[in-house]
Amino acid sequence: MGDAQWREAYQWLCRQRRHAPASADVWHLRYHWPEMKEKLFNIVNAGAYRLSPMLIVHGGREARAMWSAQDALVLKWVALHVANFLPVRPSCMHLKGRGVRKSLQALAMAQRHSQFRFVHRTDIRGYYEHIRKDHVASQIERFVSNAIHRDLIKQYLHYSVEQGGEFHTPVTGIPRGCALSPLNGASFLQHIDGYYESLPPEDYFYARYMDDFLLLTRTRWQLRRGIQQLASFFELSGFERHPDKTQTGRIERGFDWLGVWFGADGPAIAPRALQNHRERRVRLFEQIRRKGYSSEEARRRMQAYELRWITWAKGILRAATYPARE
Repeated sequence: MGDAQWREAYQWLCRQRRHAPASADVWHLRYHWPEMKEKLFNIVNAGAYRLSPMLIVHGGREARAMWSAQDALVLKWVALHVANFLPVRPSCMHLKGRGVRKSLQALAMAQRHSQFRFVHRTDIRGYYEHIRKDHVASQIERFVSNAIHRDLIKQYLHYSVEQGGEFHTPVTGIPRGCALSPLNGASFLQHIDGYYESLPPEDYFYARYMDDFLLLTRTRWQLRRGIQQLASFFELSGFERHPDKTQTGRIERGFDWLGVWFGADGPAIAPRALQNHRERRVRLFEQIRRKGYSSEEARRRMQAYELRWITWAKGILRAATYPARE
């Protein structure tokens, strides 16, 4: 019948793809699950399972690569097993049990203290696409002892993508849309997190959310030192900063972190988050028109999206609350 992680992985898959179209393979898997769950688990546990190429779904502008439902289930099972073995530092906030709100709460706490005067915020251009497979493989060999888990992760690293009968195997990078990728993304940069965590907390505040980095300092010299070290880390790993998502200067001028604008008057929804919201509304409206929903159904769907966004916005603003600066 599988282990606890197998059952949890199946429940996760059902939640993740509950809105999949009627033709999606997840419904076939769910329908036949009672008779196939033990057989499939035995194949996986015997080390005989092989991942299929990822498929391109949703053509045109929204095209993306996706694992089959069965592969996604197996990779989630692996992620649940290896999560406690890969090194992850406390300042990396995008994993389960941490998240956006806890990162915002920690930053708000730092904002309540007046010693921090300077900020540097940046992210890595194309992080997933530029991760070196051999570096991830070396880390897996070092920290993951189970041969079955290692083999499945190796298959995941050397994934292929199929589109129209043509196959492509990327030379660098790890796939998006997989339960293993956030975990590997967290662990891969844990040496950077460890370095900044070792600095005096009264002089530096550091946080990371996947490939987004935030550094607060008391003095301009500390900020320069922190930026130079971060640039060195990036260069060693073959990364570069995204110029459009990099901000450096005085905290009093405000800065964006995880959808919140931290300004002198207190937290507000960041301009970039508002722009993303407007663009999503337009895309949703276009999708509704293409699918031919009735006016009532279209209105209901738009209102449901607006309600979800408002709930999200209120939640992150509560988490980010701090006193306005005098």
